Amino acid sequence: MQNWIGNKPTLSQQAASRKYDKVLQHALYSLIPDGESVIKIIEAECDKKSGREIKGVLALTNAQLHFFSKQENFSIPYEKINDIDIRPDGKDKTEWQLTLRVSRSTRNFDDIKKDDDSQEFFDILEKKIISPNQQILTTVTHNFDYFLHAEKLEELKKNNVQITSFLMKRDDLGFSKNGERLLKEKHPDYKLIIEATYKDKKEKKGNFIVVDKFVWLYEYNDKERRAKKIVAWPFAFFSEAVADHYAIKTEILTNEGALVLKSSGKKFVEELSAQGIVFSVKMRKWYNKILGYRSRKWWKMTISSLTYASIFFIALIILLSPDEDSAKSEKKEIQTVATTTATNDDADKKENEAAARAAEEKRKQEAAARAAEEKRKEEAAARAAEEKRKQEAAARAAEEQRKQEAAARAAEEQRKQEAAARAAEDKRKQEAAAANVYFKNCDAARAAGAAPVHQGEPGYGKHLDRDGDGTGCDS
Repeated sequence: MQNWIGNKPTLSQQAASRKYDKVLQHALYSLIPDGESVIKIIEAECDKKSGREIKGVLALTNAQLHFFSKQENFSIPYEKINDIDIRPDGKDKTEWQLTLRVSRSTRNFDDIKKDDDSQEFFDILEKKIISPNQQILTTVTHNFDYFLHAEKLEELKKNNVQITSFLMKRDDLGFSKNGERLLKEKHPDYKLIIEATYKDKKEKKGNFIVVDKFVWLYEYNDKERRAKKIVAWPFAFFSEAVADHYAIKTEILTNEGALVLKSSGKKFVEELSAQGIVFSVKMRKWYNKILGYRSRKWWKMTISSLTYASIFFIALIILLSPDEDSAKSEKKEIQTVATTTATNDDADKKENEAAARAAEEKRKQEAAARAAEEKRKEEAAARAAEEKRKQEAAARAAEEQRKQEAAARAAEEQRKQEAAARAAEDKRKQEAAAANVYFKNCDAARAAGAAPVHQGEPGYGKHLDRDGDGTGCDS
């Protein structure tokens, strides 16, 4: 039946295939030509001009439309269908009526259920009528073991393969299944694929690991349908690690950080053992193995204790409650005794009521005391947490200020060094320029526009300053 309804059919598709099992088997081996493949079927009723109504199956293949039934079978190539008309089936709002216009005649089908399968059928039929050679991927032809991830969608688009909207909806199996199917395709020889995150000293990374020859950490984005490889660890990375098993998750603690596995923690540990990796398993006392007591947090243990106590008392009440017959017999005996001891009962009743009031008062006082003590502890814890938060904030602020001051000092020191370097460079250039400029006589100095030339300026020489006053070519 997978040839007709695929490997992840809807309930209506399963029902149709079971109902017409023999008809479809006969059609598959005797009526459908070689080279044709089924892309969608729906249950329908063919209305004949004679007034007969024939129940059967409408099937779309890559080449034509077929109708299969116990009484009659026929096929219509897409090229011969001029138009289609889809409308509600009379007053029945839950069914469709389909009319095919073939050349100058028409074919009518009704009793077609209004659901996603029929809508996909109509979408495919319309596309095939417009373009008979158009390749279309449907819920029947797609293998749901493989995910329609972003790269696959891009490849299909490049090859001009259209995808039905119902297939896109059905293929979305949720974050876990989508990510797992994508990573199975990337790692066909995988041993384990587990939802997991890695926490190092700075941040939390990834949401899946794949175990094959390495341990791969991936970040899967379900919205974009892509998986990004973050890191690949050799098994030796987990040498000397500590495995801490919780009720559901498992933490693999290393010197670098913690790998948190949301499931299959024991299988991962078994794989480490198979690879010859030396590690240890964190042991807990027997009561810390009970669900709710593993983390040793008082509020979790309190809730767990109350839950277990409630379950115990409910079970005890059920076990100790008498059956109906014994209850009636006991009631009669009590009534008989009550008629003979009415006076004693009144006295006992008053005494019991007084004792009950005293017990209730004591219970209320104890409850009030417990509530006050609990409130005091909570307030103390809140104050301690607030004080710790303030201290941490002050420490962070001080550290930030220290870093800013250090950065400012470093910047100022760098600025001074750069200024000194520029001054030294300018002086060096001036000295170099002075050493390189030479005027043979005052006529040359005047021609260069440098006269008069003062001592220390480029080109100054004693042969230009005949009077020795420090200024050459001044006359």
